[in-house]
Amino acid sequence: MNVFFLNVGRRCELVEAFARALPAVSPGLIWGSDPNPLAPALAVVDRRIELPTPIDSDAFIDALCAFLVHERIDLVIPTIDPDLVRLDRWRAALAERAPDARLLLSPPRVIQIARDKRLSRDAFAALGAEVPEAVDPSAPDLTFPLFIKPASGSASIGAVRVEDADELRARLAETADPMVERLVGGDETTVDVLLDLSGRALCAVPRRRLQVRGGEVTRGIVERSPELEARAMAIAAGLGCIGPVTVQFRNPAPGRWVAMELNARMGGGLPLAIGAGADWPRWILQMAAGREPSVAAATVHDGMVMTRTDRSIFLPPSRLSVPRGIPVPLPPVIVFDMDDTLYPEADFVRSGHRAVAERAWQDLGVDIEPELRRRFAAGQRGDLMSTVLADLGIATPGDDYVGRVLVPAYREHAPAIRPHVETIPVLTELRARGHRLALLSDGWAEVQRRKLDTLGLAPFFDEIVITDEIGRDAWKPSPRGFQRILDALCVSGDEALYVSDNPLKDFAGPHQLGMRTLRIVRPGTEHGQALAPAPEHQPQGLVRSLAELLAPARECPARLPTTRP
Repeated sequence: MNVFFLNVGRRCELVEAFARALPAVSPGLIWGSDPNPLAPALAVVDRRIELPTPIDSDAFIDALCAFLVHERIDLVIPTIDPDLVRLDRWRAALAERAPDARLLLSPPRVIQIARDKRLSRDAFAALGAEVPEAVDPSAPDLTFPLFIKPASGSASIGAVRVEDADELRARLAETADPMVERLVGGDETTVDVLLDLSGRALCAVPRRRLQVRGGEVTRGIVERSPELEARAMAIAAGLGCIGPVTVQFRNPAPGRWVAMELNARMGGGLPLAIGAGADWPRWILQMAAGREPSVAAATVHDGMVMTRTDRSIFLPPSRLSVPRGIPVPLPPVIVFDMDDTLYPEADFVRSGHRAVAERAWQDLGVDIEPELRRRFAAGQRGDLMSTVLADLGIATPGDDYVGRVLVPAYREHAPAIRPHVETIPVLTELRARGHRLALLSDGWAEVQRRKLDTLGLAPFFDEIVITDEIGRDAWKPSPRGFQRILDALCVSGDEALYVSDNPLKDFAGPHQLGMRTLRIVRPGTEHGQALAPAPEHQPQGLVRSLAELLAPARECPARLPTTRP
C-alpha cells in the first residue's frame, strides 16, 4: 500500500506515525508533496513529488492524477482545510482518472458543514448538542464580552473575543464573512473521532488543550469521559463523517459540553491521542486495506500529557550535493575503508558495551548496558562509561576505574561483528573481474586487526594498511597510508579508487595523490549525515550500496550508474 500526503507541511510526527504503522499492515511507501520545497515533513517521507503550481490549476490536477496512477497510490491523505475543499471538488475527476486511489475524505455535505461554521452550529443543534448562542451584531443594547470569527476560517485565524461596541465595529469591518456569538467560557477540549468507511464511529479520545500556538495545540492532556466521547461520536456519525475527524467543545461548567467546531481531517494534536494508545494510523491503513481495524484491542491511557518543542530539519546547501555513482570506469585498484563500509560499526559498539557491562557487573554489581545503549542511540559520544556510572550514582573502586578497567575491556573484547550481507559477494566479484583490492583503516591497531580477523576479510585484499601501525600522524586525512598502498601495488593515484563513508576525514588524503573517491551512505550509520568541511574533503561520487560497484555488469573496468539519489 502506497500512501500520499497532499501538502504535507510540518506534519512530521503524523508522517512518522504512519511510517511506523505501514509495514505491519502492508508493504509500501509514504509519499508527500508541498508547494514549498522547504516544508519540513518532505524530509521525513520516503519519496517526494513536485507538483506544479498554482495548486488549483488544471496542470496540477493533471499531474496529480498521473502521479497517483504511475506510483500506484492507494490512499490520499489531506492535512489542511483548503485541501478538503479541493479534493471534494476533484472527486469525480480523481475517481475517473485515478480510480484506485482512495481519498481519506468525508462526504461533500460534511466538507461543507466543516467549512461553514454557521452550518456546523446549526447541524450540531439539530443533533441535540448545545451550541453557542448566535448574536445579531446590529441588535441594540448588546452585552459584552462577545466572540467574533470568520464563518469559513481555520487555525483560529480571526477568532477573537471582543469587549465593547467599538471593538466589535472594528472587527466586523476587518473580518471576512463574520459571525458573532455569545462568549462561551471554560476549557477547550478537542475530541479525536475515528469512523469506519461506512460512517460507524469506532473510537473517540478527548484531549484538553493546555497551551495553543498559532491555532495548534502545543501542550495537552488526554481526559477520558464516556459521556463526552459518546456525544462526539454521535455528532460525527450523525453528520455522516467517515475516517478521522475532530469535534471541538467548550466546558463552561461540570458536565456541560458546548459543541463549537468540526474539522473533517486529522487534528494537529492527534499525536497525543496516538501516544496515548489510539493508533489512528494503523487503524486507518487497516480500513484502507479492507480489514477490520483493531480498535477493540487498544488501551488508551487517560492522563497522558503531550508537551511539544520545536524540531529542526537541516537541508544541506546544494554545493555539498554529490552525484550518485562515479562518471568514470572503475580503475584497476579499489581501496576500501572498513568501519561502516564493510560491516556495521554499531555492531562493534554494541558488543563493546556488552563487554564493558559484563565487567562492571562483575566489579560493581550493576548493569550499565541499557543506559550505555540509550545514550549512544541518542547521539552521545565520548566517555559514556563515566557518565553512566555518575548518573547511576555508582561509586567505583580506586582511581580511574574507567580508564584502568572498562576502557581496556572495550578495546580488548572479542567483537561480535559480521560483514554486511553484500560485502563478500561484491569483493568476490570485483576480484573475479580482475580488480586488485586493498584495505585502509584508522583506529587502534590491535582493535582494527581484531575486527579484521573476526570479519574474515583479509584474504580478499592484496594490501592492508592499518594507519596506526605507521603512526598516529598517518591517520586520515593524512595521505601516508594511501601512498603506501599505491607503492605496494605499483600504481599511480589515478589508477585507484577509495570507497569509504566519512567525508570529515576520509577523502582529502587520497585526493592529494590523485586518487578517485566514492562515498557510501547507508541509513543510520555514524557519518550518514556528515557534511564535507571543505572542497578537498568532498567525495567525487556517492553510492547507497557496495553492489552499485558491480552495475552495469560489463568488461572490467566497469562504469557506475550516474542517476541522482
